[in-house]
Amino acid sequence: SGQLSPMMAVVGSIAAQEALKACSGKFMPIKQFFMFDALEALPDEELPMSEYEQTGSRYDAQVAVFGKSIQQKIESLKYFLVGAGAIGCE
Repeated sequence: SGQLSPMMAVVGSIAAQEALKACSGKFMPIKQFFMFDALEALPDEELPMSEYEQTGSRYDAQVAVFGKSIQQKIESLKYFLVGAGAIGCE
């Protein structure tokens, strides 16, 4: 529990892109240390343990990290996302 799919998607996509760069030889792969810091995504104040109780939903991993109140805010947002990128379009 506590795995965040969006963050895993970011790290996985960067790793996949760098692997393709290394295999194809088309672009120069990153040769430095990569650090992904998202501490600002966590709540500022300490929340009570009741905020982190599992409910059996598909979002239990996010509730384990952020708490129920923040998860409810995320669920109430109305956004439309369009993906327009592909490998090789740098």
